[in-house]
Amino acid sequence: MDQKIKGLLWWACLVAAPLVLAGMELFHPAGFTRSPGMYAYLCTSQPFDPRYWALGYFGPNWWFTMHMIQLPMLGLVSVGLWMAVAGIEEGFACLVAWVSRVATFIFLICYTALDSIGGIGLGRSMLNIEAMRAAGTLTPEQEQGAIALLNADWVDPWVGGVGSFISLTGSWIVLVAAVSVALALHLTRRAPWPALVLLIAFGWEIQTSHASPHGPIGFLFLAVAGVWIRLSGRSAPARRNLAAA
Repeated sequence: MDQKIKGLLWWACLVAAPLVLAGMELFHPAGFTRSPGMYAYLCTSQPFDPRYWALGYFGPNWWFTMHMIQLPMLGLVSVGLWMAVAGIEEGFACLVAWVSRVATFIFLICYTALDSIGGIGLGRSMLNIEAMRAAGTLTPEQEQGAIALLNADWVDPWVGGVGSFISLTGSWIVLVAAVSVALALHLTRRAPWPALVLLIAFGWEIQTSHASPHGPIGFLFLAVAGVWIRLSGRSAPARRNLAAA
């Protein structure tokens, strides 16, 4: 692949996409499942409330739109993590690099499922309930049944938005991916250690939650690490030439 294209992909995947995600997650609330409940909170816009961390929430249209944008951005981040270990094909570092690739692949699958079900699908379901109620094609009993189903889906042990198999797997596997990428880069001396610490911190924050406040912090860490690693890689030949001289 042409080096200019690789460079553009690096900046898009490990700097621009994380910055977009960091900005959006400032408006991704957390902690509403128990009180007032998923549907009761997400079905309408909400002002800032420190209990839910987000700077604000703009209603179900925002929930749908946010996850429509988030899904391809996470795809770009996954491509970036895969690119970060490109060319590492020898020794123990190669094994670690392949661990990172497999972990990144699993992360992408889990978060695609999570955002599709608990983000895009849930957002459209809330909007459709609202539209059907306004059109008079949904009885109060039917509406309450639909809301009960969505609340049950949100805490489903397999596909729910919190504490489910796909959400927990996706959360922990991104930490595995970040740590193994950092270790592979360290073993091959491709990046300075402070940038690798930031990379691991990104994994830990997203493992904790991709909603506010952890999501914005984690994706900002990734963007800074991406810039640092890229610039240090570009300056490495100059340092080697200076040392040789």
